[in-house]
Amino acid sequence: MRAWRISKAKRAKDLSGQGAAFEGGRWNDSEIRALYLGLSPGICCLETFVHQNLRPIIPMKITVLELPDDPALYLEPALGDLPNGWNALPADRPSMGFGTDWLNRGEQLGLILPSAVMPLERNIMLNPLHPAMEEVQIVDVLDFSYDDRMFLVRD
Repeated sequence: MRAWRISKAKRAKDLSGQGAAFEGGRWNDSEIRALYLGLSPGICCLETFVHQNLRPIIPMKITVLELPDDPALYLEPALGDLPNGWNALPADRPSMGFGTDWLNRGEQLGLILPSAVMPLERNIMLNPLHPAMEEVQIVDVLDFSYDDRMFLVRD
């Protein structure tokens, strides 16, 4: 399975999940390591863009990863199995608790989830402490920048 991640250039090869542990994320509490990826490069662009106020001035990269193909390593809950409020803005306790509980159980490598930005797209959160993390391979690291049109002010 292919997955993508957009990050600051200096963190492009960091698969430790420490970044998400600093402040927590939609699906993890602070101090709980997690690695957020998109299952398409487009959703990675949207997911990171919604957190930008201005065009980033630091170098950005998109990392292409190959994940193990064993379906037993992944959990994809049905939309109805996600807690009410999973897509709240900003992220709140329902999604953070759900994901943190999943991470703490350590049963699978990846949790496949809908995007709060575009629910038809899917993201995957990896548990960096899972033994199968050793099988995750970085395939490529490419320069990334947002299209100039994304930052145009329109009337």
